[in-house]
Amino acid sequence: MDFKDALAKARESRPEPVLVAVAVGDDLFNVEVRRLDGMDWAGVMAECPPVTEKGARLGYEAERAALVACRQYSRLLTADGDVVTGIDWDDLFKLISGTEIGAIAATWWALNMADPNRRVVELKKALAGGGKTSSS
Repeated sequence: MDFKDALAKARESRPEPVLVAVAVGDDLFNVEVRRLDGMDWAGVMAECPPVTEKGARLGYEAERAALVACRQYSRLLTADGDVVTGIDWDDLFKLISGTEIGAIAATWWALNMADPNRRVVELKKALAGGGKTSSS
């Protein structure tokens, strides 16, 4: 497969967004988290330089990055799947629990850091083992 075909295929096979449930009072809502374009995710990380030990290990502040990414790229959905408009993400993040913020942050990390890195490792192993190559 040539590079242009591989690029087109990669664009078409983006993972589906993941919904992370949050409680707002007695109501359940879902934060939609998705895989971003690489430079969009790099911009989120650049806005959240590490200031804690955990941040230093990751290279960015995950919880802060979750808020920044949600402001720019997320949607809030009702339990029925309807889009909620006019969201003040800062207010929402002040209201929900640290556990919920952690779950949102972990999902952003998984979709934009862990999963892509895991894919590179898998492709390297396949190549080393005589599997699929870029010219196959």
